Amino acid sequence: MQKPFPLQIQQALNNPNLQAALDANFERRLKARLASYASLPEDIHELRRQAHELRAETIAHLDAYLDQFTVQARKNGLIVHTAAGAAEASQLVVEIARESGARLAAKAKTMVGEEIELNAALEAAGLQVVETDLGEYIVQLRGERPAHIITPAVHLRRGDVGRLFADKLGLPYTEDVGELTTAARKALRQVFLQAGVGITGVNFGVAETGGLCLVTNEGNGRMVSTLPTVHVALMGMERLVPNLADLALMLELLPRSATGQKITVYTSLIHAPRRPEEIDGPEQRHLLLLDN
Repeated sequence: MQKPFPLQIQQALNNPNLQAALDANFERRLKARLASYASLPEDIHELRRQAHELRAETIAHLDAYLDQFTVQARKNGLIVHTAAGAAEASQLVVEIARESGARLAAKAKTMVGEEIELNAALEAAGLQVVETDLGEYIVQLRGERPAHIITPAVHLRRGDVGRLFADKLGLPYTEDVGELTTAARKALRQVFLQAGVGITGVNFGVAETGGLCLVTNEGNGRMVSTLPTVHVALMGMERLVPNLADLALMLELLPRSATGQKITVYTSLIHAPRRPEEIDGPEQRHLLLLDN
């Protein structure tokens, strides 16, 4: 039985390890965000105003942009599905995985996937699911849900991860971050190579081109969307921008607001499955648009 919420709050406030982890993260992120804002050639408030107007205009004409986006995405070779809620969306992904014959699914971070509880649906259908974002991988090994939308393991310190990897991966206990990330990289490399289906979120869809924009800092998004035979992208239907110029505005703001970076390490623009003249890439790309 879950503890009452006020009791959970009090226990968290009385946990010195948790408070130290959160305080350190907050201070680091705040300094990075302010420095990244200062590097902009324009005033951050003006850029935010432009972005707000762009989002409002897109939502006001969402039907038209969705039609344009869907038509173009299908022209590009994407297989487009729509779902009205969590159960329908999860079932569609399960059916795609079954048709592909996949037994292992590699997932990049997707908040839509968390919201619809996709992992549970896939596991109930007999698939093994592995989170490949480092923070998500850590909390998955702990049997937890992500603690934060950007930093899923924000509540943990290196000692917590060291004990976890010693227990789950057979790694000698260490608090050396380099050794811990190397161990995770080795374990996840096999997942990338063996997965039959890769599942990602979508940061932005570009209506004009039918393209998907995916931003990550670890490169796992590119692995998951490139190596498996089948790629499934989960996208909330409101995550549209009209064109590439509008996408550029959003990409100026997103990393600065999220992680305090001037630009995300990996920014991928995905348009099609593998073409006949290409040597890599998935044979199928499915786009699942969720209207919830």
